[in-house]
Amino acid sequence: MHRILLPLLPLLAACSELDPYLPTVTFDRLDVKSVDWAEISTDFVFRVDNPNPVEVPLARFDYSLVLGGVELLSGDDPDGLVLLASDASELALPADLVFASVYETVQAVRGDDAVPFVLSGSFGFDTPVGQVDVPYDADGDFPALRTPAIDLGTLRVTNLSVTEIDLGLDLHIDNDHGSTLWFQDFDYTVSLAGTQAAEGLVDLGGVEGASLETVELPITIDNLSVISALYDVLTGDAVQVGLDAVSNVDTPFGMVPLAVDESGNVDIGE
Repeated sequence: MHRILLPLLPLLAACSELDPYLPTVTFDRLDVKSVDWAEISTDFVFRVDNPNPVEVPLARFDYSLVLGGVELLSGDDPDGLVLLASDASELALPADLVFASVYETVQAVRGDDAVPFVLSGSFGFDTPVGQVDVPYDADGDFPALRTPAIDLGTLRVTNLSVTEIDLGLDLHIDNDHGSTLWFQDFDYTVSLAGTQAAEGLVDLGGVEGASLETVELPITIDNLSVISALYDVLTGDAVQVGLDAVSNVDTPFGMVPLAVDESGNVDIGE
């Protein structure tokens, strides 16, 4: 037994003395590079410090990304990276996720802007005594951007004359986030009974988080031929409405363009 243990003592002592000179790995931040209603592109950024007076190759690393308790990504990087002597380097792990598939698996809670993430794995460094694995375990919040649902509501006629028709179209907007969404530069085209009736550019304002609110879209028709075609239709009980629009939406993660394409038979109210 002693013949086996004693030769190991110098190596154990050497490893203990080497500890202060091993590179250290610290999770620094999550960088969101781009985001829209369909997908998000991010970098998980680590800070790697090399206290040695010589270069230390980073031979490998592996990772597991868990969102909301569900593992979505895992893998390894065989390419490696050389850390400069007595220097700090940043290592970025890119993660591009498609929301449609992610949030079918990971249920973002209504009223939350993010889901918790856990990123864990290890870095393998080539040291003078061989490869040394340094584990890491990071956690935080990952953006959970969900497309707001917009449904057509009642169409009201506020002014009806032979020269101009003023309408108000109710939009039922469901905001699943915790933060208010602000709908700016709402650039729209409206068709009524199959006829392109009007277009405009308005700010719809904000819809509070975790709420379903009704926002009025003001519509003015001043084209005499369109008024003539729609005059009888708008004195009825219902009409087929088509809404095609693009809006800039101020979200917790920046301004995100939103395309709207809704149609349906809506009631005409007062």
